[in-house]
Amino acid sequence: MVSDPKCEVRSVFIGQRALSTGAESLAVHGLGSCVALILFEPKLGWGGLAHVLLPGDRPPTDNTTDLPAKYAVPALDQLVAGLQAHGANPRHLRGALVGGARMFVSDMDLDQGVGQRNAESLRTALRTRAIPLAFEDTGGGQGRTVVLQLPTCVLRIRTLRGGWVEHALRG
Repeated sequence: MVSDPKCEVRSVFIGQRALSTGAESLAVHGLGSCVALILFEPKLGWGGLAHVLLPGDRPPTDNTTDLPAKYAVPALDQLVAGLQAHGANPRHLRGALVGGARMFVSDMDLDQGVGQRNAESLRTALRTRAIPLAFEDTGGGQGRTVVLQLPTCVLRIRTLRGGWVEHALRG
């Protein structure tokens, strides 16, 4: 991966989210069944990234406050609200999904398909909010690292067995 030396890289950890309206990169390292939800405004070059752990909405019994992006639906809503608060037009927002791998394949089905359920939950939430899905790289059996470079809206993805691949999200 060739990175811009002037561009700060900010890591987004499990259950966390980050927004950027400047020149920086947002990264999630070592995605397995989790999904990186990328929301971006291509005209402005602004974006956000959430490291989603579980599908759906936060159940009322989950009082976790230190993991705001733990669940798919609130993670998306928080990214939308954050970008709108900075002046992004919600009609211009686009989404991307990366991750959701099936990390354990066995007779016991240890991961219970959580990666696939994470991706489907986010696809449904984006569709419900009329946010087009501009790019998706989900499923499979390999972990991934993802970097969203702003303001260019370039997405870089690396699998554990492969090299870096770039995707231009604008266009």
